Amino acid sequence: MRLMPLAFFLLPVLLCQQAVAGQKSVTLYLDGARVEQEFSASGGYLELPLPDGFAPGSLRVKAPGGSVLRVELVPAEQDRRRAGEIAKLRERRGELQDRMDALNRREEIFSAAARSQSGKAPRKTKANPDPVVTLQQGTEFALNQMEAVYRSKRKCRLALDAVERELAMAAKGVASARIWVTGSKTRVSYLVGNERWIPSYDLRFSGEGDAELLLHAKLQQREKGVQYQVARGTTAKPGAVDAVRGDFPVLARYPLTVTGAAGAEPPERFAFAPVEAGLPAGDAALYWKGEYLGSAPFSGGGSTVFTLGQ
Repeated sequence: MRLMPLAFFLLPVLLCQQAVAGQKSVTLYLDGARVEQEFSASGGYLELPLPDGFAPGSLRVKAPGGSVLRVELVPAEQDRRRAGEIAKLRERRGELQDRMDALNRREEIFSAAARSQSGKAPRKTKANPDPVVTLQQGTEFALNQMEAVYRSKRKCRLALDAVERELAMAAKGVASARIWVTGSKTRVSYLVGNERWIPSYDLRFSGEGDAELLLHAKLQQREKGVQYQVARGTTAKPGAVDAVRGDFPVLARYPLTVTGAAGAEPPERFAFAPVEAGLPAGDAALYWKGEYLGSAPFSGGGSTVFTLGQ
């Protein structure tokens, strides 16, 4: 009998060991990213959660040393993990809707009270020697309560809108992939639309005629232990791919031939010979004699002018 609790404890552990993640790499493009990862799947089965940014139709599956038998994409509504999240959001939405109904009822009550107070004729009695003041106080109380209700309704409406957005996102698209293979290894890749690299430039002028343009890749986020690469183009036309380290790597350096400068020292407008065609547009930081002066948009390849403050 003592073995039964141990068996129930080990069962989820054994199930979790069905899919063991291996090396992961991410190739960043200007319009998205491709994620590649290896898994070991005991029993020839793998259930893989997919991120919110998963691009439909982009999943690719290989089985090194074996073959892929079957791949089943599970919609978000049918995914157990996502279904629990959706149920909680729906419960929260119901609570907020009940709260909004209660606030609407309170608004009706205090609105009616305010109308009733304002419509009363002042009548002096022993218990109410100053009826005008009493009516004013009653009206102000009702109006103050209505203002509190309006504030509560506004907060409730914002919270309800936020839950509706989360619910729409949670129920959207594909949540996971079920994969059957022969063998024990699986290599999976897919595209995501919510990760990319952002072009960023340094324009460095020595003040003695020499100048240099540096192309950086600004990375939005980095996951520990993941290999990152940057492709100069898009997911459809990748172009050259560079392995990178850090969150602001230099992809390329280009010498600039300065043809003119305008403004008092330090200048604010520079003219130069065209740089390499095909460079993407991005923000550029201006450095003059090693000093940072500010940043401005840079139109990329073919540009011949850079003006600070525009």
